[in-house]
Amino acid sequence: MKKVTRFLAKCLVLAALGVFPAACMQTTSGAVRDDSTLTGTSKQLQITSDVSQYRAPKLRVGVINFQNKTPSRVPGIGESAADILGTLLQKTGRFIVIPQQDMQSILLQQLMGATGAINPETAAKMGQIMGLNAVVTGIITAYSDTEEAAVFGTGGSKKQTARVTLEYRIVDTTTGVQLVADSGQGVYEKKATQALSMESKDTYDTDLRDGALRDALTRVMITMMQQLGNRRWSSRIASFSGNTLYINAGQKSGLNVGDKLDVYREGEEIIDPDNKQKIGTKEDFIGSVVVIRNDLGDQTDLSVVQPTSGTGFKKGDIVRISTR
Repeated sequence: MKKVTRFLAKCLVLAALGVFPAACMQTTSGAVRDDSTLTGTSKQLQITSDVSQYRAPKLRVGVINFQNKTPSRVPGIGESAADILGTLLQKTGRFIVIPQQDMQSILLQQLMGATGAINPETAAKMGQIMGLNAVVTGIITAYSDTEEAAVFGTGGSKKQTARVTLEYRIVDTTTGVQLVADSGQGVYEKKATQALSMESKDTYDTDLRDGALRDALTRVMITMMQQLGNRRWSSRIASFSGNTLYINAGQKSGLNVGDKLDVYREGEEIIDPDNKQKIGTKEDFIGSVVVIRNDLGDQTDLSVVQPTSGTGFKKGDIVRISTR
């Protein structure tokens, strides 16, 4: 400590004289742990999310703020996790990510009540209200950051390391069935050199928090992409007038004029006889339609379709890519 104190004093004297030697300046760097050399995660994620190999319509995904169950209740960590995950999903080009603030608004106004919890039934209701294919949410279970300092002849250095553990789950909003529940961990390191960096940490560093979250969420994206990618795309009839039907997907979602779609109506729930949990929903085939225009809506995500078979279409009916 005496060496650091003398060095700081020297820097202050030189600063008073208008001299700022490089040794007195602080240099900071940070790096997310990249395990691609060990497991190939980064490369695998790039291949998994390669839009040039993806031809299906985009899924509409909602991301809910993660619950903050860290022992110290780290400020803003749940909101930050949702924002980072939404950005990662958006960058793949495979999803339309509904803004987190819109999701929260629906939850607070209509669904969540006083519990603050998301369950399959709540997620299914959100799918009906917002036209979602899936909802992703989770829990931050642990967070820690540590600091190591070292002193050398001309100054000092400091390394801060943040670690986070999270759990997440994906719910299919069409069926209300939970698709996957998994966990992940992330690590982020931030280094600073020279004497001024030896000052004690007195403020909360969001860079550490977000770096660890980004690392953890990037790692779990492989599983997320596989699970979401296995879901059958669907949209819903938003409105109709005679034989003119409007569905809540269009050019932005990847629908093209001429695409053939099948229409289904939700039936009764299918319950597992052993655990009494919902495992799906019956769907009754109503008819088929074809896209005649795909560039409507505020963000070109509304299409006009016309029936090619069937009658009695209703608002809320499920629309899927035709397999007939």
